[in-house]
Amino acid sequence: MNTPEWFYDERVQRIAPEKLKLLMSLAQQLEGKTSQKEMLPVLMGAAASASRRGLSFTRDEFDLIFRIMKEGKSAEEQAQMDRTLEKAQKLFSKR
Repeated sequence: MNTPEWFYDERVQRIAPEKLKLLMSLAQQLEGKTSQKEMLPVLMGAAASASRRGLSFTRDEFDLIFRIMKEGKSAEEQAQMDRTLEKAQKLFSKR
């Protein structure tokens, strides 16, 4: 897997190294997946793994990462990402 461009963004480098490692693992697992059906189980697994390790992202960290990941994407790709995020947030808020 190639390192995603967003990983090199200087804004991301302010995030703790253990969180960045988790993000890289997540990016690797999501590579090539495009549908909500494919992405949600991976996202849920990553959230559970982070929780077990005592890692959590602040709202600002999460928003930053998501904004950077959307940069340069088409309007349709950004909309798909927004829908997936919305669905994931609904699932996580039920817990």
